[in-house]
Amino acid sequence: MRMVYKHQGFATVEQVISRLTTSIVENEPHLNRQRSSRNRDRVSESTSSQLLMQEQDAAYQESLIRDQERARKKEEEERAIRRIQEEEERVEREKREKIADREALRQKLKENLPEQTKEDTLSLLFRLPNGSRVSRKFSPNTTIKEIYEFALTCDESPNFFTLVSNFPKRVLPVDGDAHDKTCVEMGIQNSTTLFVQEILSEDEESSASEADL
Repeated sequence: MRMVYKHQGFATVEQVISRLTTSIVENEPHLNRQRSSRNRDRVSESTSSQLLMQEQDAAYQESLIRDQERARKKEEEERAIRRIQEEEERVEREKREKIADREALRQKLKENLPEQTKEDTLSLLFRLPNGSRVSRKFSPNTTIKEIYEFALTCDESPNFFTLVSNFPKRVLPVDGDAHDKTCVEMGIQNSTTLFVQEILSEDEESSASEADL
């Protein structure tokens, strides 16, 4: 703040007005500078406020984008987990259904197991995974499919398995055209031992189905 006029002693009104007018004129440049400075300060304050608001708005938008990205990733992770759980449940359900179907087939085959006849001259020995043995005579014209069906009727037989002969070392076909071939056609000799090997995975089952005999 600057003093532009100071009066001491006696003076008439006209003198005071004249001196005031003169002081105002003399100090007009300074007053103008003061007014300009105040205006600049106001503009600067307004600009600073606007910049602060813009920075705050930008920070809010960035925070909002980060929150949305985190929410999106979390949703994707939850969907992926649900898909995995659903797939595991589907696989487990199909596994239970396959076992149930296999048990039903086992029971049906047991109930319809044919009696042995004099034509059954081919003696086969089945070695089960637990070490027990089951022997039975078959007709030489018995198919590989029928051999598998009998093996399934054995009490200690697993639900899914392959039959392996030692001499020669080979896996009897689980399915395919060779599955319907007879023992004679497959070269299975009398007193052959067949090892019942449990299938523990779908990969093993696929390998057994594709075995080259």
